[in-house]
Amino acid sequence: LVMAVVVNDSDEDGDSSDSVQPQKRKRLWGLVVCHNTTPRFVPFPLRYACEFLAQVFAIHVNKELELEYQLIEKNILRTQTLLCDMLMRDAPLGIVSQSPNIMDLVKCD
Repeated sequence: LVMAVVVNDSDEDGDSSDSVQPQKRKRLWGLVVCHNTTPRFVPFPLRYACEFLAQVFAIHVNKELELEYQLIEKNILRTQTLLCDMLMRDAPLGIVSQSPNIMDLVKCD
């Protein structure tokens, strides 16, 4: 018994400007595989229940991935806002001399 876990692929290309409703692409996230040492017949109600559970799991995984993408985007927007605030300061060297500075925003040694 093999069931696919399919999730929506994030459209990060930004090429959806030609359509009003962006199309959601699907991608394979994983497989649920049930093995046995001998061949077995899996009754339809059990297969149907397993398929339903795989779909529920795929929805949950998709929501978790969307939440992760939202957190990443929120962090990027926060960094952008802080960087713009730094650039709007009076002194041009304030981006490195005042707090917070540019090294607080990006990973660096």
